Amino acid sequence: MKATTTIIIDTRKPLKNGKSPVKLRITYNRKQRYYPADLSLTADEFDMVRGKNPKADFKKLKLKLDALEQKANKIIDELAVFDFGIFKKKLYNDQQVRDDVYAYFEKMIITYTEKGNLGTASNYNCSLNSFMDFKGHKKKKNDNDSKGIKPKLPFLEITVEFLEKYEKWLLDAGKSVTTVSIYVRSLRSVINHALADGSLSKDYNFPFGSKNKYKYQITTGKNIKKALTLAEIKLFFDYIPEVGSWEEKALNYWIFSYLANGMNMKDVVNLRYKDIDGEYIKFIRAKTRNTNNVITPISIFQSIEIKNIINKWGNPDTNKENLIFPILNLEDSPIKQRAVLQQFIKMVNKYMGIIAKKVGIDKPCTTYYARHSFSTVLKRSGANVQFISEALGHSSINTTKAYLDSFEDETKKEMSKALTAFN
Repeated sequence: MKATTTIIIDTRKPLKNGKSPVKLRITYNRKQRYYPADLSLTADEFDMVRGKNPKADFKKLKLKLDALEQKANKIIDELAVFDFGIFKKKLYNDQQVRDDVYAYFEKMIITYTEKGNLGTASNYNCSLNSFMDFKGHKKKKNDNDSKGIKPKLPFLEITVEFLEKYEKWLLDAGKSVTTVSIYVRSLRSVINHALADGSLSKDYNFPFGSKNKYKYQITTGKNIKKALTLAEIKLFFDYIPEVGSWEEKALNYWIFSYLANGMNMKDVVNLRYKDIDGEYIKFIRAKTRNTNNVITPISIFQSIEIKNIINKWGNPDTNKENLIFPILNLEDSPIKQRAVLQQFIKMVNKYMGIIAKKVGIDKPCTTYYARHSFSTVLKRSGANVQFISEALGHSSINTTKAYLDSFEDETKKEMSKALTAFN
């Protein structure tokens, strides 16, 4: 069975200006998928475009849609076995993406969403909206052009002057230096990807670099220290919450994160029983799981405190494929799982804040504090910086892999003891 193509106007969700998006519909094996044609029209305009002899601008739009459908059919013919995912990637690797920063942002958002990296996709989406707002395109997205053609931001417009004006615009609007850094880093990543896949010519004048070379240097803010002292951490270990309360749950998960190499809460809730290997928990961070780099699993010695928390809050069904902690439902969509995770972190942070006030700690003590405190305490105990890098699963782990292999399990046991050396 061969996939078929059709250009349609999707009137199910009309835009505020009364127009509806035009889409390419692909039908295969009784399944249908819709792909944006980067065009919105009224029903009458669509009839004019798809008519036999469209005039003026309608003729240009017809040629554009015909070209899209021809490309789709060519892709279908080239695929030995049709696959919607592969089709989408080939469809959007076109000249529009090559010319337009916005389109490349959208391409990357789709890619990260399909991989399940919803946090990264969200960051790119926020950055995209910010750049569109800066250019005055966000507000005009639905009514900017009488024919519904979406605004574009050419790559060649991204210059040092553009970036300096954008930074000033954000700061004048009251945004933090950290926000500027996040958004601009996303843009730099988009440009690097475009250069890597050939969408941008190697002659492109890359605007990022050092100021002394007349390039734009990404400003970084001074990080607020989010680590607790060992004395402060001891206050949490000594605190006795009501059994079965949210205070107890929040405290236990926070302590688990702290003792388990400062494990990110997303990784905590995604741990499976198959990750338990004897006395150790060995896992790969969700953040690096889908990269092309060679990743070394993080190894954590199971202290008595870690075992007790697993026994108390863990799933009683210890099938290897089951999640250790029953927070997420694996049958839910990635979007639903992310929402559940965010709500869980919110609750942990809320009750850790309550406990912190009760024990006299004037800090929010969020889950970030657990991770930062882990690395700080180990550093103060004399642990090797490269060992801490391995324990945290930083991206630099590949460059120190040969050295890190020399850390034996007994050393990890001793290091884990330092986390509760209160006396």
